[in-house]
Amino acid sequence: MSLSKELLYLVLQFCDEEDLKKTAHMLEQETGLFFDMNYFEDLVLSGIWDEAERYLSGFTKLEDDKYSMKIYFEIRKQKFLEALDECDRVRALNILLKDLKVFASSNEDLYKEMTQLLTLDDFREHDSLSFYGDTRSARTRMTSELKNIIEANPLFHDKLKFPDINNSRLRRLINQSLNWQHIHCTYPQPNPDIETLFTDHQCSLPDHPNFQSIENNPLPSEATSISTSPLSGNTTSDRSIVTQLVISDEAINLGAPTIQDATSERDEDSDNTSKTLSTLDEVVSPITFAGQSNSLELNHP
Repeated sequence: MSLSKELLYLVLQFCDEEDLKKTAHMLEQETGLFFDMNYFEDLVLSGIWDEAERYLSGFTKLEDDKYSMKIYFEIRKQKFLEALDECDRVRALNILLKDLKVFASSNEDLYKEMTQLLTLDDFREHDSLSFYGDTRSARTRMTSELKNIIEANPLFHDKLKFPDINNSRLRRLINQSLNWQHIHCTYPQPNPDIETLFTDHQCSLPDHPNFQSIENNPLPSEATSISTSPLSGNTTSDRSIVTQLVISDEAINLGAPTIQDATSERDEDSDNTSKTLSTLDEVVSPITFAGQSNSLELNHP
């Protein structure tokens, strides 16, 4: 399965979790990715014929194969019989001429037989329709038959089962992306506000005199060593060292580091790197949305 299809599945899952049922079914029909059998059965049982055919058309056309032709025929035949049952012969004739005429080329005798039903006071008088019963029972029987036909149709074999996806998977991926963006901020703040997903997250420069001073007037001898160029390949631990130098209220010692200082710095770098890798794998982070708790979860509105 391609990543594009997997993304569509995630969007469908998101719509379902947000109770955007109509949007989900429109997306299913437009992409032909997943056929919601329960939704289709509800349409048929409710007699919403036009919507049932519109939804079906996203997955197969009448002329695709014999299974598809049978599905469309059963829907239109039921619509025709219900018009007759309501004694609306004008509507029944329109259905016969517009919806059922297409089947005459493949089965002319059947079409003629259906035409003769217009002359009967009750179509149940016809031997083949004596079992029809009421509308509800007729729709229930037809729904069961349509389900069997759809399951047998090769065109639906990979569209009837929704993939096994963990709940809120799309939200989780977004949370992980925000975590990754935050730990790569030049000056990551402990409780930043994430106001939009439309652009990448970047913490602003802290409102601190020492930060402003070091940004505007870097020391000539140290400007190269503490600068953060996107091409320099500096790590998160490098930025941590710069931050410590800037925010310290004590005098900055620019002398050569001792062996003990270098060892301590390497240990600190190792710890920072381990914490960074660990943060990437977690969903919960110190990032906070405005008005929310100290967590990076994209909660339901």
